[in-house]
Amino acid sequence: MSSSHAAPSSKSVKFYSASLSAGAASDSKFVVDIVNRLEERNRLQVPIDGVDRTPANLAPPFFGEEAFVWSRFREQFHPLANDMEDATVPTADKPDGFDNFETQPNYEGVIDRRSPSLEAGQKTYHVKIRLTETDDIVLFESPSHVVSLDAEEAARVQEQNRRFETRPKARRTADAEAQTRDLPCKSRSVNTECIHRQDVASFVSNYDMYDTYNDLERHTKEINVADSASKLEITTYSREGMEDIDERLNRNANFHLSSMILQRLLAGNVYREQQIRFRNMYPPDPCREDIRYLYRLDVLWTYRTVETLGKPVASASWCPANGDIVALAYGIYGHTGSDDRGCGFVYVWNIKNPVNPERRYRFDCPVTCVAFSRRTPQLLAVGLYDGRVQVRDITDTTQTPLAVSNRDRFPVYQPIWDLKWVEFDNEGKDEVIAVSQNGWVMKYTLTIGQYLLPYPLLRLDRVEGTPEGQTSTGTSEPADQQPVRVQSDLHPQALCVTIHPVQKDKYYIGTDEGAVHWCSINDPFQHLGVLQMHSRGIFCLEYSPWSPRIFLTCSGDWSIRIWIEELPEPIVTLCTGFAPIQAAYWSPTNSTVIASVTRSGVQLWDLKRRSSKPASETTLGSLTTALTVVRFTNCGRCLLVGDAEGKAHVCALEDMPFPPHFQYRELQSALYGKLVTTPELLTRVKRMGYLGY
Repeated sequence: MSSSHAAPSSKSVKFYSASLSAGAASDSKFVVDIVNRLEERNRLQVPIDGVDRTPANLAPPFFGEEAFVWSRFREQFHPLANDMEDATVPTADKPDGFDNFETQPNYEGVIDRRSPSLEAGQKTYHVKIRLTETDDIVLFESPSHVVSLDAEEAARVQEQNRRFETRPKARRTADAEAQTRDLPCKSRSVNTECIHRQDVASFVSNYDMYDTYNDLERHTKEINVADSASKLEITTYSREGMEDIDERLNRNANFHLSSMILQRLLAGNVYREQQIRFRNMYPPDPCREDIRYLYRLDVLWTYRTVETLGKPVASASWCPANGDIVALAYGIYGHTGSDDRGCGFVYVWNIKNPVNPERRYRFDCPVTCVAFSRRTPQLLAVGLYDGRVQVRDITDTTQTPLAVSNRDRFPVYQPIWDLKWVEFDNEGKDEVIAVSQNGWVMKYTLTIGQYLLPYPLLRLDRVEGTPEGQTSTGTSEPADQQPVRVQSDLHPQALCVTIHPVQKDKYYIGTDEGAVHWCSINDPFQHLGVLQMHSRGIFCLEYSPWSPRIFLTCSGDWSIRIWIEELPEPIVTLCTGFAPIQAAYWSPTNSTVIASVTRSGVQLWDLKRRSSKPASETTLGSLTTALTVVRFTNCGRCLLVGDAEGKAHVCALEDMPFPPHFQYRELQSALYGKLVTTPELLTRVKRMGYLGY
């Protein structure tokens, strides 16, 4: 590269094309290609309307001929001090690469490592690029339409909103729930597709109409109206040779299952809060200040149907595996007057659908008792008024019984008042013990066939002489001065049966003469003992859930008595007044609470309180309707009460005492407190030691 000096007033540096020729003479294809592109760019011009609009170079090129005026460079990079000479510019203000304009830049040893095609001995150059920030580019913008109350236009916006609200037909809104806990009932237009209508014309001759109406078959049915004694007639027409749609749906198992699930969902919209209370999802707070023990009953819902109106609820049994399922027997209750000796029913209800039962079984005679099996919870034993026993499988949708009692081998024609499932057999057989009105105690075994295998265990006899325990007449007169009663039947009626909670082969039978017989399955036709406990018939006998030696009995002599095994006299006696006690049961959650039922109401007893009268007494239904059955639920949070009109009330226990941590200790202290007035009996009870499990 050569240089030339201009006038003294201005300095200039020229870059000659010698560098281009030098680059073209190179052996590298990359350098040659760059040189050719630069030459072509220098020759291009951009004429617009006859004017040369070719953009100028941003920096003096290293190749080609171009003059660089030193005065222009000095204007951009002026010295910090005015007294500096033009030829002396601080090196800090000079850009890199322009320190010495008199000599050609030395490119020896400069290698571009980013270009793999260059060799170590070849020369290359550097290009400086300046990056600057561009203007912001808005891709999306969502301006706010909310005006603050402190803004100047707030009053104007509020006035516009008020005018829009008062404008007729301006608000196109709808009242609907969103993000709620449960979905409300939907309308028909939402659940179904739009029905398209179309007018279609057709021609039918008189002969076609005559043949059609002659082929129609008329059917008239009568159905009962809910909560009314009237009936509604429905007339249907069917064409010969065509299948009845009702019959086809009744034979479809999927239709019954779908309808049952749909009914559960619809019932959940109405009984949701009651179902939550039944499950005890909102337990009472023991730390609140307004705690009062009122022993109240709050009716959650009532099981009732049109078919069972007027038929007493004879028995009830909760499923041991699923506490939501209960089986109710409708027929004849042995201790209430009923003139209906027709058909009977067994309904299986679920708390998920309190309106309609999920299983319906109809019998040609009244039903007296039902019981679920603990070993096989889907099996339900049914006792009938004519002495038969049936076993049903509630998982089977058909009306076919699993097994029935065989009268050919051992006929029983008296009513079956109570039955229990046997858990003693070690071979895994399902067996039922049933007691009848004529004193027979039968054991039925479920076999492979369609019949229950009967086996007679015992036939009860009247108690002769004076048995141990209470007097049969309930008076304190000597035995020689009591009137002699002539028995019309030598065999007493067996009214209830209970299996011992620990000794599974041992069972107790309560009779109409107020005596309790205890027997064993291993010793048929023999008595282990008999005890006179009441002066009238014993309707119920149940062991305490917290002690295998403490049990209660209720009778028609208006009393509930609590007994301890091996003691011939009761330790506690509870009297209701002038009404026979139909049933009494221990609470499964509180060891000192007992529930009983009379014809007029439901009583709740607490042994920790006074025993002269119940802690509370509740009347359900009308005053003229007799109550028949009372049963605690499996969890003990609710109570089921049946009446003589075919209604079963499910009641929640409200304002109840909280269950103690040590159940047996609480029961023991309550019983000791009742025996304070009888110190001799208290001493005998204490000598018996621990009575719990």
